[in-house]
Amino acid sequence: MRKIKRIAIMLCSVMLIGTAPTIVCNASTGVSEIDGYNEERFQELVNIVVDLKLDIKDEEMVFTILEEKAENNILRSSIGDIWNALTETEKKLLIKYPFDALKVNTAKNIATTQTEIKFGYSGLGDRSDAFRHGIWNAEMTILIGENKAELFATAHEDINTEGYESDGFLKTEHRNMDLHNNGIGREIGKNSGSITENELADIIYGNIYSNTSRFIWLHE
Repeated sequence: MRKIKRIAIMLCSVMLIGTAPTIVCNASTGVSEIDGYNEERFQELVNIVVDLKLDIKDEEMVFTILEEKAENNILRSSIGDIWNALTETEKKLLIKYPFDALKVNTAKNIATTQTEIKFGYSGLGDRSDAFRHGIWNAEMTILIGENKAELFATAHEDINTEGYESDGFLKTEHRNMDLHNNGIGREIGKNSGSITENELADIIYGNIYSNTSRFIWLHE
Protein backbone atom coordinates (compact mmCIF):
# COMPACT_ATOMS: atom_id res chain seq x y z
CA MET A 1 0.00 0.00 0.00
CA ARG A 2 1.35 3.39 -0.94
CA LYS A 3 1.47 5.60 2.04
CA ILE A 4 1.83 9.34 2.26
CA LYS A 5 4.28 9.97 4.99
CA ARG A 6 3.67 13.15 6.90
CA ILE A 7 6.43 14.79 8.79
CA ALA A 8 6.34 14.45 12.52
CA ILE A 9 9.93 14.76 13.59
CA MET A 10 11.62 17.04 16.03
CA LEU A 11 13.74 19.97 14.93
CA CYS A 12 17.32 18.89 14.69
CA SER A 13 19.82 21.23 16.18
CA VAL A 14 23.30 20.67 14.79
CA MET A 15 26.33 22.53 16.00
CA LEU A 16 28.54 23.49 13.09
CA ILE A 17 31.98 24.95 12.83
CA GLY A 18 30.93 27.95 10.95
CA THR A 19 28.64 26.02 8.20
CA ALA A 20 27.77 26.28 5.37
CA PRO A 21 26.15 22.96 2.53
CA THR A 22 26.75 23.25 -0.13
CA ILE A 23 26.44 24.96 -0.92
CA VAL A 24 23.45 25.81 -2.78
CA CYS A 25 20.47 27.51 -1.69
CA ASN A 26 18.51 30.66 -2.06
CA ALA A 27 18.96 32.16 1.36
CA SER A 28 16.64 35.07 0.63
CA THR A 29 13.61 32.98 -0.30
CA GLY A 30 14.25 30.05 1.99
CA VAL A 31 13.85 27.56 -0.86
CA SER A 32 16.42 24.84 -0.31
CA GLU A 33 17.52 23.38 -3.63
CA ILE A 34 20.53 21.18 -4.22
CA ASP A 35 21.20 21.73 -7.88
CA GLY A 36 24.96 21.85 -8.32
CA TYR A 37 26.82 24.70 -9.95
CA ASN A 38 28.72 24.59 -13.21
CA GLU A 39 31.86 22.72 -12.22
CA GLU A 40 34.24 24.97 -14.14
CA ARG A 41 32.79 28.12 -12.54
CA PHE A 42 32.81 26.52 -9.11
CA GLN A 43 36.44 25.54 -9.60
CA GLU A 44 37.21 29.20 -10.34
CA LEU A 45 35.63 30.22 -7.05
CA VAL A 46 37.62 27.56 -5.20
CA ASN A 47 40.82 28.83 -6.84
CA ILE A 48 40.06 32.35 -5.61
CA VAL A 49 39.52 31.03 -2.10
CA VAL A 50 42.74 29.00 -2.14
CA ASP A 51 44.78 31.96 -3.42
CA LEU A 52 43.39 34.21 -0.70
CA LYS A 53 44.16 31.62 1.97
CA LEU A 54 47.78 31.48 0.82
CA ASP A 55 48.15 35.20 1.54
CA ILE A 56 45.72 35.53 4.45
CA LYS A 57 45.69 32.85 7.12
CA ASP A 58 42.66 34.22 8.96
CA GLU A 59 39.57 32.50 7.53
CA GLU A 60 37.22 35.17 8.90
CA MET A 61 39.20 37.81 7.03
CA VAL A 62 39.01 35.74 3.84
CA PHE A 63 35.25 35.58 4.33
CA THR A 64 35.02 39.35 4.81
CA ILE A 65 37.12 40.04 1.71
CA LEU A 66 34.98 37.75 -0.45
CA GLU A 67 31.79 39.31 0.89
CA GLU A 68 33.10 42.77 -0.01
CA LYS A 69 34.21 41.64 -3.46
CA ALA A 70 30.78 40.15 -4.15
CA GLU A 71 28.95 43.20 -2.81
CA ASN A 72 31.03 45.57 -4.93
CA ASN A 73 30.81 43.38 -8.06
CA ILE A 74 34.56 42.80 -8.11
CA LEU A 75 34.07 39.07 -8.62
CA ARG A 76 33.15 38.02 -12.15
CA SER A 77 29.36 37.91 -12.32
CA SER A 78 29.03 34.13 -12.67
CA ILE A 79 31.42 33.60 -9.74
CA GLY A 80 29.74 36.24 -7.62
CA ASP A 81 26.36 34.65 -8.29
CA ILE A 82 27.60 31.34 -6.91
CA TRP A 83 29.04 32.99 -3.81
CA ASN A 84 25.88 34.96 -3.15
CA ALA A 85 23.69 31.85 -3.50
CA LEU A 86 25.48 30.08 -0.66
CA THR A 87 24.32 30.34 2.93
CA GLU A 88 26.74 32.04 5.30
CA THR A 89 27.68 28.73 6.85
CA GLU A 90 28.24 27.19 3.41
CA LYS A 91 30.57 30.05 2.54
CA LYS A 92 32.59 29.44 5.68
CA LEU A 93 32.81 25.71 4.98
CA LEU A 94 33.92 26.49 1.44
CA ILE A 95 36.74 28.60 2.89
CA LYS A 96 37.66 25.97 5.47
CA TYR A 97 37.44 22.95 3.14
CA PRO A 98 37.69 24.25 -0.45
CA PHE A 99 38.60 20.95 -2.08
CA ASP A 100 35.89 19.07 -0.22
CA ALA A 101 33.45 21.75 -1.37
CA LEU A 102 34.33 20.81 -4.95
CA LYS A 103 33.30 17.23 -4.25
CA VAL A 104 30.10 18.41 -2.56
CA ASN A 105 29.23 20.28 -5.74
CA THR A 106 29.98 17.18 -7.81
CA ALA A 107 27.67 15.16 -5.55
CA LYS A 108 24.94 17.77 -6.06
CA ASN A 109 25.19 17.47 -9.81
CA ILE A 110 25.01 13.69 -9.54
CA ALA A 111 21.92 13.98 -7.32
CA THR A 112 20.14 16.30 -9.73
CA THR A 113 20.94 14.12 -12.74
CA GLN A 114 19.90 10.87 -11.07
CA THR A 115 16.66 12.41 -9.78
CA GLU A 116 15.71 13.49 -13.27
CA ILE A 117 16.60 10.05 -14.63
CA LYS A 118 14.54 8.20 -12.02
CA PHE A 119 11.54 10.53 -11.77
CA GLY A 120 11.62 12.64 -14.91
CA TYR A 121 11.58 15.80 -12.82
CA SER A 122 12.95 17.21 -9.56
CA GLY A 123 10.11 18.03 -7.19
CA LEU A 124 9.51 19.77 -3.88
CA GLY A 125 8.36 17.90 -0.79
CA ASP A 126 7.63 14.63 -2.59
CA ARG A 127 9.43 11.32 -3.16
CA SER A 128 11.71 12.85 -5.77
CA ASP A 129 12.79 15.45 -3.20
CA ALA A 130 13.48 12.72 -0.65
CA PHE A 131 15.47 10.77 -3.25
CA ARG A 132 17.48 13.84 -4.26
CA HIS A 133 18.56 14.57 -0.71
CA GLY A 134 19.25 10.92 -0.03
CA ILE A 135 21.54 10.36 -2.98
CA TRP A 136 23.29 13.72 -2.51
CA ASN A 137 24.23 12.79 1.05
CA ALA A 138 25.15 9.24 0.13
CA GLU A 139 27.49 10.51 -2.59
CA MET A 140 29.00 13.11 -0.28
CA THR A 141 29.64 10.46 2.35
CA ILE A 142 31.46 8.32 -0.20
CA LEU A 143 33.50 11.29 -1.47
CA ILE A 144 34.38 13.22 1.71
CA GLY A 145 33.30 11.06 4.66
CA GLU A 146 30.24 11.05 6.88
CA ASN A 147 31.26 13.85 9.25
CA LYS A 148 32.04 16.45 6.61
CA ALA A 149 29.02 15.36 4.59
CA GLU A 150 26.85 16.17 7.61
CA LEU A 151 28.49 19.58 7.98
CA PHE A 152 27.86 20.56 4.37
CA ALA A 153 24.35 19.09 4.25
CA THR A 154 23.24 20.82 7.44
CA ALA A 155 24.81 24.09 6.32
CA HIS A 156 22.69 23.94 3.20
CA GLU A 157 19.57 24.06 5.38
CA ASP A 158 20.72 27.23 7.16
CA ILE A 159 17.98 29.31 5.60
CA ASN A 160 14.95 31.39 6.48
CA THR A 161 12.21 29.01 7.58
CA GLU A 162 9.40 31.49 8.17
CA GLY A 163 6.17 30.94 6.28
CA TYR A 164 5.15 28.39 3.67
CA GLU A 165 6.67 26.81 0.57
CA SER A 166 4.91 26.76 -2.79
CA ASP A 167 3.40 23.32 -2.06
CA GLY A 168 1.50 24.71 0.94
CA PHE A 169 3.66 23.11 3.63
CA LEU A 170 5.60 25.04 6.24
CA LYS A 171 9.22 25.78 5.49
CA THR A 172 10.06 24.24 8.86
CA GLU A 173 8.42 21.01 7.69
CA HIS A 174 10.56 21.03 4.57
CA ARG A 175 13.71 21.68 6.57
CA ASN A 176 12.94 18.84 8.98
CA MET A 177 12.19 16.52 6.08
CA ASP A 178 15.47 17.39 4.39
CA LEU A 179 17.56 16.98 7.54
CA HIS A 180 15.98 13.58 8.20
CA ASN A 181 16.48 12.33 4.64
CA ASN A 182 20.03 13.68 4.61
CA GLY A 183 20.83 11.44 7.56
CA ILE A 184 19.31 8.36 5.93
CA GLY A 185 21.33 9.08 2.79
CA ARG A 186 24.56 9.28 4.77
CA GLU A 187 23.83 5.93 6.41
CA ILE A 188 23.36 4.36 2.99
CA GLY A 189 26.53 5.98 1.67
CA LYS A 190 28.55 4.79 4.65
CA ASN A 191 27.47 1.20 4.05
CA SER A 192 27.69 1.21 0.25
CA GLY A 193 31.43 0.93 -0.29
CA SER A 194 32.75 1.41 -3.80
CA ILE A 195 29.77 1.36 -6.16
CA THR A 196 28.79 3.31 -9.24
CA GLU A 197 26.47 6.31 -9.26
CA ASN A 198 23.81 4.28 -11.06
CA GLU A 199 24.05 1.43 -8.54
CA LEU A 200 23.71 3.88 -5.66
CA ALA A 201 20.72 5.51 -7.35
CA ASP A 202 19.07 2.09 -7.74
CA ILE A 203 19.57 1.33 -4.04
CA ILE A 204 18.06 4.60 -2.88
CA TYR A 205 15.21 4.50 -5.39
CA GLY A 206 14.32 0.99 -4.23
CA ASN A 207 14.46 2.16 -0.64
CA ILE A 208 12.16 5.11 -1.37
CA TYR A 209 9.47 2.75 -2.70
CA SER A 210 9.92 0.09 -0.03
CA ASN A 211 7.11 -0.39 2.52
CA THR A 212 9.79 -0.27 5.21
CA SER A 213 11.50 2.87 3.91
CA ARG A 214 12.73 5.31 6.53
CA PHE A 215 12.74 8.17 4.04
CA ILE A 216 9.95 10.68 4.56
CA TRP A 217 8.08 13.09 2.31
CA LEU A 218 5.24 15.56 2.73
CA HIS A 219 2.99 14.63 -0.18
CA GLU A 220 2.88 12.52 -3.33
